[in-house]
Amino acid sequence: MEDVLESLLERRRHHPIVVILGCREDINQVFICLEGEAVPVPHGVVSAVEKMLKLQFILHMQYAAECQHVMHFLQRAALEVADQLPLCRGAADLSLFVKNKRRKN
Repeated sequence: MEDVLESLLERRRHHPIVVILGCREDINQVFICLEGEAVPVPHGVVSAVEKMLKLQFILHMQYAAECQHVMHFLQRAALEVADQLPLCRGAADLSLFVKNKRRKN
Protein backbone atom coordinates (compact mmCIF):
# COMPACT_ATOMS: atom_id res chain seq x y z
CA MET A 1 0.00 0.00 0.00
CA GLU A 2 2.88 2.37 0.70
CA ASP A 3 4.00 2.10 -2.94
CA VAL A 4 0.49 2.93 -4.12
CA LEU A 5 0.30 6.00 -1.89
CA GLU A 6 3.73 7.19 -3.04
CA SER A 7 2.71 6.73 -6.67
CA LEU A 8 -0.47 8.77 -6.15
CA LEU A 9 1.48 11.58 -4.48
CA GLU A 10 4.10 11.58 -7.26
CA ARG A 11 1.34 11.89 -9.85
CA ARG A 12 -0.22 14.71 -7.83
CA ARG A 13 -3.52 12.88 -7.45
CA HIS A 14 -5.37 14.94 -4.87
CA HIS A 15 -8.84 13.56 -5.50
CA PRO A 16 -10.16 10.71 -3.39
CA ILE A 17 -9.55 7.41 -5.14
CA VAL A 18 -10.68 3.85 -4.46
CA VAL A 19 -7.77 1.40 -4.27
CA ILE A 20 -8.44 -2.33 -4.36
CA LEU A 21 -5.83 -4.88 -3.36
CA GLY A 22 -6.19 -8.39 -4.74
CA CYS A 23 -7.60 -9.65 -8.02
CA ARG A 24 -11.02 -9.67 -9.61
CA GLU A 25 -12.08 -12.98 -8.09
CA ASP A 26 -10.33 -12.46 -4.76
CA ILE A 27 -10.45 -8.91 -3.41
CA ASN A 28 -8.34 -8.71 -0.27
CA GLN A 29 -8.81 -5.13 0.87
CA VAL A 30 -10.53 -1.94 -0.28
CA PHE A 31 -9.36 1.56 0.62
CA ILE A 32 -10.22 5.17 -0.06
CA CYS A 33 -7.00 7.11 -0.50
CA LEU A 34 -6.70 10.87 -0.13
CA GLU A 35 -3.77 13.15 0.62
CA GLY A 36 -1.37 10.28 1.24
CA GLU A 37 -3.68 8.47 3.65
CA ALA A 38 -5.46 5.15 3.08
CA VAL A 39 -8.70 4.49 4.95
CA PRO A 40 -9.91 0.87 4.86
CA VAL A 41 -13.49 0.26 3.72
CA PRO A 42 -14.79 -3.00 5.16
CA HIS A 43 -17.95 -3.41 3.07
CA GLY A 44 -16.53 -3.80 -0.42
CA VAL A 45 -16.11 -1.88 -3.64
CA VAL A 46 -19.65 -0.50 -3.95
CA SER A 47 -19.49 0.90 -0.44
CA ALA A 48 -16.10 2.46 -1.19
CA VAL A 49 -17.39 4.18 -4.34
CA GLU A 50 -20.40 5.50 -2.43
CA LYS A 51 -18.18 6.84 0.35
CA MET A 52 -15.82 8.40 -2.20
CA LEU A 53 -18.72 10.22 -3.89
CA LYS A 54 -20.00 11.48 -0.57
CA LEU A 55 -16.53 12.59 0.47
CA GLN A 56 -16.08 14.60 -2.71
CA PHE A 57 -19.52 16.15 -2.25
CA ILE A 58 -18.86 17.09 1.39
CA LEU A 59 -15.45 18.56 0.54
CA HIS A 60 -16.96 20.33 -2.49
CA MET A 61 -14.29 18.88 -4.79
CA GLN A 62 -14.47 18.62 -8.54
CA TYR A 63 -14.30 15.10 -9.92
CA ALA A 64 -11.06 13.99 -11.55
CA ALA A 65 -11.16 14.69 -15.29
CA GLU A 66 -10.57 11.03 -16.17
CA CYS A 67 -13.81 9.89 -14.53
CA GLN A 68 -15.89 13.07 -14.34
CA HIS A 69 -18.79 11.80 -16.47
CA VAL A 70 -19.11 8.48 -14.63
CA MET A 71 -18.90 10.12 -11.21
CA HIS A 72 -21.46 12.76 -12.20
CA PHE A 73 -23.82 10.05 -13.43
CA LEU A 74 -23.46 8.12 -10.16
CA GLN A 75 -24.05 11.31 -8.18
CA ARG A 76 -27.29 11.97 -10.04
CA ALA A 77 -28.60 8.40 -10.49
CA ALA A 78 -27.38 6.57 -7.38
CA LEU A 79 -27.23 9.30 -4.76
CA GLU A 80 -30.02 11.41 -6.31
CA VAL A 81 -28.06 14.63 -5.82
CA ALA A 82 -29.00 17.01 -8.62
CA ASP A 83 -26.92 19.95 -9.77
CA GLN A 84 -26.83 22.44 -12.63
CA LEU A 85 -24.68 20.30 -14.93
CA PRO A 86 -26.62 18.47 -17.63
CA LEU A 87 -26.18 14.76 -18.27
CA CYS A 88 -25.58 13.57 -21.81
CA ARG A 89 -28.65 12.01 -23.45
CA GLY A 90 -27.55 8.40 -22.85
CA ALA A 91 -26.75 9.06 -19.19
CA ALA A 92 -30.02 10.95 -18.72
CA ASP A 93 -31.95 8.00 -20.21
CA LEU A 94 -30.12 5.53 -17.98
CA SER A 95 -30.71 7.75 -14.95
CA LEU A 96 -34.45 7.87 -15.72
CA PHE A 97 -34.50 4.06 -16.08
CA VAL A 98 -32.84 3.65 -12.66
CA LYS A 99 -35.25 6.11 -11.06
CA ASN A 100 -38.30 4.33 -12.53
CA LYS A 101 -36.91 0.94 -11.46
CA ARG A 102 -36.67 2.20 -7.86
CA ARG A 103 -40.29 3.39 -7.91
CA LYS A 104 -41.51 -0.05 -9.00
CA ASN A 105 -39.65 -1.79 -6.14
